[in-house]
Amino acid sequence: MRNIIHFFIPMKTSQKAPKGNYAFIDAQNLNSGLHKLGWKIDWKRFRQYLSDEHNVEVAYVFFGFIVGNQDLYLVLQRAGFVVVFKEILTVQSGEVKGNIDAELILQAMIDYDRYNKALIVSGDGDFTCLLRYLDQNGKFEGLIAPYEKSLSSLIAKAADGKIEHLRSLRRKVEYKYSHESTPKKEPRPPVQSPAIPVPPALPNTPSKLPPQRKAPNNRPPVQSPTVPKVGPSPKKPFSPTPKRRNPNPVRQPQKIILPRNKGDDDYGEFWE
Repeated sequence: MRNIIHFFIPMKTSQKAPKGNYAFIDAQNLNSGLHKLGWKIDWKRFRQYLSDEHNVEVAYVFFGFIVGNQDLYLVLQRAGFVVVFKEILTVQSGEVKGNIDAELILQAMIDYDRYNKALIVSGDGDFTCLLRYLDQNGKFEGLIAPYEKSLSSLIAKAADGKIEHLRSLRRKVEYKYSHESTPKKEPRPPVQSPAIPVPPALPNTPSKLPPQRKAPNNRPPVQSPTVPKVGPSPKKPFSPTPKRRNPNPVRQPQKIILPRNKGDDDYGEFWE
């Protein structure tokens, strides 16, 4: 019998690359928090931070579409974000409503099997159910709260300590103004005043007037009158003023002795 030799060739097994994390950003809540914090965010630096610190491969930003914000949407797309729009509704009072809570939760469920863990950027309590479901299934990466004072207590409890405040990330994601980002203005040319033409001289009048002669000054010099010097006034000798008599002297009371009764020898005293 022929010997049958079996050759076993190892097959290359296809290994799937590890999944990355996804970020779901509530743009309305994020912009509201940045306005209260008082500084602007650099979207390029923020996208780089999500990639370096949280291994985020895809970052969704949910917006209510406004016609005048096309430049912002273009900046986000160039920075590496996936912008998801929702139609807005303008009520009679002029207020614009574009709540994107349902769109964010729906997108997190659509891509549930595509990411390893999900990172939520919002402080709205409407996402509490989503955080609980992700945490129960081991797919919750963390929560970035834009403004700590407006953070819902429900979502903070559901995050279970995996909260990162945007205030602490200011040095890493803040937009810094630089002279290179602003276009340089070309120097303006110096303004030259227009030349004023000199009118031509009349034919009958000479171009130059003859020099005027000064009249002779034959008046004698004016002398200022001499003013005598005023010295100190001489001192008068001291003379005491004589005492004047009082024209109305005070009358002194006189003592008059009168008898008490008629026929009595005793006399009384009476003051006048």
